[in-house]
Amino acid sequence: MELKDIVAVSGQGGLHKIIGRTKNGLILETIGVGKKFATGYQDRVSILEDISMYTLSGDMKLSEVLYKAHNAGNVPAAKDDAKTQRKFLVDLIQLDSERVYDSDIKKFFTWFNALKDVLDFSKLMDEEKTEAVENASEVEVEAKEEKPKKAVAKKTATPKATAPKNTTPKTSTKGAGASKTTYRPKSV
Repeated sequence: MELKDIVAVSGQGGLHKIIGRTKNGLILETIGVGKKFATGYQDRVSILEDISMYTLSGDMKLSEVLYKAHNAGNVPAAKDDAKTQRKFLVDLIQLDSERVYDSDIKKFFTWFNALKDVLDFSKLMDEEKTEAVENASEVEVEAKEEKPKKAVAKKTATPKATAPKNTTPKTSTKGAGASKTTYRPKSV
């Protein structure tokens, strides 16, 4: 299972695996419980791959934080003290304590404990490395494609020759009571 297949639904507890799609939403299965349900367009669904955490040096993707927490060991449980949880993340990833709420930290540890049995953490960093390499190669390609622009010489404006307007009145093809102009539909 990959992180791009796992979602969190606002208002629903736990994490869910995407098992299908409908016209208006997704078909999800709750991880650990096996309960299947469908979401609608009004449900707020967050894919875990797109989530990041605030650190002092910028944002860090959730996959990287999960990988580091897995390798660190002694991960606090979701029901542990908030100060213990915060201290663990500050030491681990230099968490920006002013921007991250205790409820967000608790949610992270809840998600970590739900995923530790079903997610392959070694693949997380492999995906991160391949994404970084792909992004770097895209930047290099864009840099190579940029060519210096040539200076364009300004052209002097020459007056256009205009044809004189036809001043003859239009005549009607109808009988005596018709107007003097004829309706001519535009050709398509």
